[in-house]
Amino acid sequence: MFRGLQVFVSGIALAGFTLAGAAVASAQEAAKAAPVMALEGDAAVITILIKPDKNADFESVLAKYKEAFEKNENAVRKTQLAGMKFFKSPTAVQGNTVYVIFVDNIQKGEEYDITRVITEVFPVEVQALYQKYKDSFAGRAITVLNKTQ
Repeated sequence: MFRGLQVFVSGIALAGFTLAGAAVASAQEAAKAAPVMALEGDAAVITILIKPDKNADFESVLAKYKEAFEKNENAVRKTQLAGMKFFKSPTAVQGNTVYVIFVDNIQKGEEYDITRVITEVFPVEVQALYQKYKDSFAGRAITVLNKTQ
């Protein structure tokens, strides 16, 4: 089903690194840092597997992620959000709930990492949200898409 997708289980470690940096850096410094999850191509599909008993926790993190894009003073973040669609699959994969973020019109060189984007607007809340995300996380895959002729 996910043939051709490369699952990045190391997402948890990467998110942990992001959180550690966020605890030290101010929100303004985090905004200037190089992105840990910049997307390439014309579009991307981000598939996130969530433990079935943690859907509510992940959905609260996802809601804060969207809110961070909306409330961000950086106009590019609003453009990013306008190109994103969020889905939840009714079909489980390996017993986990599948969430999909479809990103059309990628803003190249911009941050898409959940904890980094949240940190820009909600630096105090990010630690508790990161813990919810970490506890719910079961895997992630990113598929970059390019338009064909």
